Amino acid sequence: MPNYSRKYFWLGLIFVFLIGIFGGAYLVLKSSVSQGELVNSTPEQDGKSSDELLAELLKINQQEQNALEAYIPPENKNLTEDFLKTIVDKSSGDRINPQQIASDDFFVSTILPYLKGNQIDLFPEIPDSVLKITTDSKTNLQKYYKDTNKDMIVFFDAVKKIIKIDETKLQDPATQDELNTLVSGLAEAFQNLAKTEVPPSQKDLHKKIMVAVLSLQKMTEAMINYETDPLKSLLVINEAEALGKFWQETLFDY
Repeated sequence: MPNYSRKYFWLGLIFVFLIGIFGGAYLVLKSSVSQGELVNSTPEQDGKSSDELLAELLKINQQEQNALEAYIPPENKNLTEDFLKTIVDKSSGDRINPQQIASDDFFVSTILPYLKGNQIDLFPEIPDSVLKITTDSKTNLQKYYKDTNKDMIVFFDAVKKIIKIDETKLQDPATQDELNTLVSGLAEAFQNLAKTEVPPSQKDLHKKIMVAVLSLQKMTEAMINYETDPLKSLLVINEAEALGKFWQETLFDY
């Protein structure tokens, strides 16, 4: 499982980059906001992101439950750009300099309240109704483990590779390629798991596996996008210890 001391390296790295992006991007963003040009600059991955996969699953669930209200997916936004827009709006034309942004007062009075209001759910609830429930039998149980074995290997291999990532080489093309390959593999595993026939006795385990795969994909996305959305990466990587324990428990339970 992850080496938790590395978490502090990550937090320091992202926070330093966060201060840099606030200081350097403020005036550019201020101009963009005034012209109505703010866009999400987070690079799009090949395939579906973790947010898109979960939104798709919950939308299907709502449709199958014949819910009256239209499904509104969680907003998948670039938190760093959204925060910058927020402080630009609040500044009312006053310039905010990098020294002010780096101060403890600014962190406590502005950054922390924003983060508290924009938490990321790394352990989403998977409704029973989205699962393909079958019946409990020896044959179905054997089939379940046979069907999920490949995806669990993908998950296990991804955990091992994430542990070995050298943070100092995060922007190297080879590392980026490896991380994007992990994201694609985890996305495919999640989609496979959503279609797997699940015996009732394995229902809770299966939901736990789906959340584990989804959260690992989100962690990997945070590593890929730490330069373009350091705030979101900060929120995700801050939970590295809890995620590591959860992934370990999931593998043991399986």
